[in-house]
Amino acid sequence: MKTEKIYLKEGLVEENYPLLLEWFGDLEIMKYIGWAKKGLALKNIRELKDFIAELENGIIFGIYTNDDEFIGYTSLSDFKGKEECEFGIFILDKNYWGRGIGEDVTRLMLDYGFGELKMEKIILSTSEFHTKAIALYEKAGFKEIKLIPDDRTIHHNGEWVLSGTVEMEIEREGFYLINPTK
Repeated sequence: MKTEKIYLKEGLVEENYPLLLEWFGDLEIMKYIGWAKKGLALKNIRELKDFIAELENGIIFGIYTNDDEFIGYTSLSDFKGKEECEFGIFILDKNYWGRGIGEDVTRLMLDYGFGELKMEKIILSTSEFHTKAIALYEKAGFKEIKLIPDDRTIHHNGEWVLSGTVEMEIEREGFYLINPTK
């Protein structure tokens, strides 16, 4: 799966883990992630591999620039048959924030989930404070279905605070209305 800016490669490779460990230890990168405190506490690559395996019980793709630079990962997990799965995206290299890569990855993964895997619905969750991500997801066709108040602890404005979790979903039909050529 590929765009003009990036490509996705299934799985993570050994060379990815030192960077992931570094990124998971960076508070600025982890600030909106509900499991940030656990990620920040990881001390070695073995702990990191175990954590990712537990967290991402599905299909993981490394996100790479077209110059083969690893910049994060994305996943579809928590499968409930062909009915639904959960989308996750982590662009962890700050040098690539704000460049439209999240939009590219989201569209590729939705196309994969609905086209290849034949899913009926794809869901996600994010912090209510992560407004840029919410706007990206809405642009891709996700609709907010629920706000769970004070559901996660995130690092916001320099301190650990409770944040609501925004749950969103997109159904196959809605995706194909936005992407009629698919």
